[in-house]
Amino acid sequence: MLKIEIRRMLATEVAFVADLYARSISGLLHGILKPEQIRTDDEYCGYFAGVVSHEHEVWVAVLDGPPVGVLAMADEWIEQLYVDPPEQRRGVGSALLAHGKALSPDCLRVLTLQRNTVACRFYERHGFAAYAHGLSPPPENEPDVSYQWRPHQTSKAGTRRRLPTGS
Repeated sequence: MLKIEIRRMLATEVAFVADLYARSISGLLHGILKPEQIRTDDEYCGYFAGVVSHEHEVWVAVLDGPPVGVLAMADEWIEQLYVDPPEQRRGVGSALLAHGKALSPDCLRVLTLQRNTVACRFYERHGFAAYAHGLSPPPENEPDVSYQWRPHQTSKAGTRRRLPTGS
């Protein structure tokens, strides 16, 4: 069984994790968006290093070396959850998500693009239910979906059910 350690990101790891984030998000978006809707890797790295690492609680997943996944949280919101592409489908994302649930045990929320069916299935498989739909800001300008998890919420895996929308 894979031993995954979840810990706070170290200040010395910001540049490395920013690069992991850029690789992960860029690779993902190239599969679902048009090139003009995607920022450059430098822009993603700059956003992570300049905004995410300063404004959010940032946790990393480590196997036997440098971080292979990242979770950024703001209160009950998952702001970022990405796993290095070569390490995907090994339980790293699930471990990060479990950590997020432990940090926010009453309610956890996340926003993703509707076209990101891999993420939608991932969250639904882990007990999240869609509760609102909207439109992401430029450059994406894509329909998005807000999910929430509550420990008492029951939904069948892989099935979306609409919950009352809130503000």
